[in-house]
Amino acid sequence: MSSQSQEGFGPVQLARWLGMKEWQLRRAQNLGLIPPPDLHAHRWSHALARTLPDRVEQILAEVGERPEPTADGKTSRPRSREGFGPVQLARSLGIQEWQLRHAQFRGLVPPPDIEGRRWSDALAETLPDRVEQILAEVGDHPGIGSEKSAQYLAERTALDVQRADVQALHERGILRPTGEFRGWPLYAVKELDALAPDQLLAVVADRQRWLAASLTNAEAAELLGWSVGRFEVTAERGGLAPGRFGRYARADVEGLRHDR
Repeated sequence: MSSQSQEGFGPVQLARWLGMKEWQLRRAQNLGLIPPPDLHAHRWSHALARTLPDRVEQILAEVGERPEPTADGKTSRPRSREGFGPVQLARSLGIQEWQLRHAQFRGLVPPPDIEGRRWSDALAETLPDRVEQILAEVGDHPGIGSEKSAQYLAERTALDVQRADVQALHERGILRPTGEFRGWPLYAVKELDALAPDQLLAVVADRQRWLAASLTNAEAAELLGWSVGRFEVTAERGGLAPGRFGRYARADVEGLRHDR
């Protein structure tokens, strides 16, 4: 557990940690055998993950075997009499499964009303009239991640845009994700194009100012003429915590000279 990020588990990490395949985890979620993520709606906390290992045997027994693909390469999944699963609902609406996920992410499709994992016939019948709105909002492309978004913005603006800048725009509520993939946000190109130049310039400048005014632990230790270990222990004892990117403010580091 200690090797995992403090931000919990994404779906791939959780599946591996539980000794399951990713498709088994997804199906277990659809069946309600694994609770929804409790961190930012896309990651499982350590506390929640610890409740699952004892249930893996039961989960795998209920998940069953993976369906074999049919001649057209699609997985055969007969529709349950108890409403629609996500794949079935997407097909019935004539949209892609990722478009359904993104529509749920944006609140355009209500949550499943049968045990939290399937949509009833009654609820599904209310959705065809929303398809036009869904397609208009989620578009015809699933979006791109923060790394590719940064590359796209850098090429479009000639600014030194980094992944951290895209994440900062998200955290500030300026850039809204269109959906997510394996727990990571995806951004529509039209949303990236809609960013105001001054908003983008501000986050890039903030990052560059912090990098110029801060040091890594190794750089801080070198500045003080200490070992990295001595610096980290002294900083911790003095209540000096790293900031963004795990870096320390140069002024705070220099203040440690007087604490020796």
